[in-house]
Amino acid sequence: MRLLLVRHGATANNLEARFTGQLDIPLSPLGVRQAERVAEALAGEPLDAIVSSDLARALETAAAIARGRDLRPIADADLRETAMGIWEGMTATEAAAYDAEALALWRADAVHHPPPGGETLDAVLARLLRALARSRERAPDGCVLWVTHGGVIGVLVSHLLGIDLARRGQLRRDNAAITELEIAGEQVVLLRFNETTHLRGLKAEGERSQIL
Repeated sequence: MRLLLVRHGATANNLEARFTGQLDIPLSPLGVRQAERVAEALAGEPLDAIVSSDLARALETAAAIARGRDLRPIADADLRETAMGIWEGMTATEAAAYDAEALALWRADAVHHPPPGGETLDAVLARLLRALARSRERAPDGCVLWVTHGGVIGVLVSHLLGIDLARRGQLRRDNAAITELEIAGEQVVLLRFNETTHLRGLKAEGERSQIL
């Protein structure tokens, strides 16, 4: 099976470097344009299924990719972003003002220190592996596209390639970027990662994409 991973287009929270987690917010104007560009980049890809996080920013991106295809995005809550607990909606500066020690612990070791009230990376990985099993059953010899979130992509790709989850931050995950994996049994090959050539020239004053 080929698995294509697309991070949703930018949101206001991405552009303001705010923790979003599972807050349900729409794409920003830049994010809408990014979704259109990634749809164009994937227009020639033969897809057997499009599976999306059930959060609006992912569903909007998935809808753009599905437009003109005989496919309807499948909403899957297991593809949601990591829940960031009480930090959702905050900037890092605001989170530090609320509880500097908790933020420092999470930055040093997010594997063992989730955000207060948030989700562990082990819990995120468990739900992603459930979703992956469903996709493999759906199209064992085909191509499935996931529209999901930066944190999800970091956790899943790290796990599949045998990279320590603590090092997932070394994998850049831009809004509307494309990643592609080939999965055959236990063997996983990374075909492309964080491809953004289709986004060249897209920008808006004061807007910047973040991994948070």
